[in-house]
Amino acid sequence: MLTRTEIEAVRQRARDAAQTIIGRSGLRPRVAMFLGTGHSEFVRQLTDSTTVRASDIPEFPSGVESSTMIVGNYNDLPVIVADAPLAPYLGVTGLELAFPVRVFRQMGAEILVMTAGAAALRPGVVPGSIGIVEDHLNFTTLNPLVGHNDELLGPRFPDMSEPYDPTLRQIVREIADDAGFPLVEGVFAAIQGPSLPTRAEYRHLRNTGADFVGMSTVPEVLAAVHAGFRTVALLAITQYVDPVAPEPTDLESMVDAADLAAPRVSSILSGFLDRVGKS
Repeated sequence: MLTRTEIEAVRQRARDAAQTIIGRSGLRPRVAMFLGTGHSEFVRQLTDSTTVRASDIPEFPSGVESSTMIVGNYNDLPVIVADAPLAPYLGVTGLELAFPVRVFRQMGAEILVMTAGAAALRPGVVPGSIGIVEDHLNFTTLNPLVGHNDELLGPRFPDMSEPYDPTLRQIVREIADDAGFPLVEGVFAAIQGPSLPTRAEYRHLRNTGADFVGMSTVPEVLAAVHAGFRTVALLAITQYVDPVAPEPTDLESMVDAADLAAPRVSSILSGFLDRVGKS
């Protein structure tokens, strides 16, 4: 558990890292993105881009040192794009999960966009479709806000009644509808992994209200809301799991579904930033 001195040191490190990235890129991003799906398709659209490796910035903790960040412009809107959200099963701590979020906030970003793969538990949701997170259930055992709170990072008890911004979600729904992409809004359950749920656990997740299940995203969202971000999260649906009678996972089919969803996610991200850039 972090002490007052340690969390204040975290704030200073985040500020120093932010200034380093700004100095190298010459940009202060308005939008920060963790892209697990649609990453390669989207970053090709950036101009004046600079690649920054976390391992080159001493302030970044060891758990995220392999991360790569790309700072650039999307139609004159400055953005920073990071690798996929880290999964708790990698053994990372809440501090490590939260640190990039805090750096991006120190850089001036106001909106956080996240994408990840997930399985659907709701009947009728087909692989390759897009999920938008309305709310979440945190079964990762990680909360990055545990320990002493620094009010300069965010409030001690951040309100989580609506962690996913309703206006941003509406923008995504409109873009997907205009494009004809299948999109489903629902509750995302984040589990620790790396083992997949058992049959009983799938039933439990569905009974608790989960429409989707995956192994990332939620800890970063907790840190983002704490820091004052407006947040939106998209899911690439890689499979449907029948909670009553789940079948063994077919990895090849999951890859095919992810390949189908990735350009859809990238298209939605582009339309989303077009709308955000005009606001």
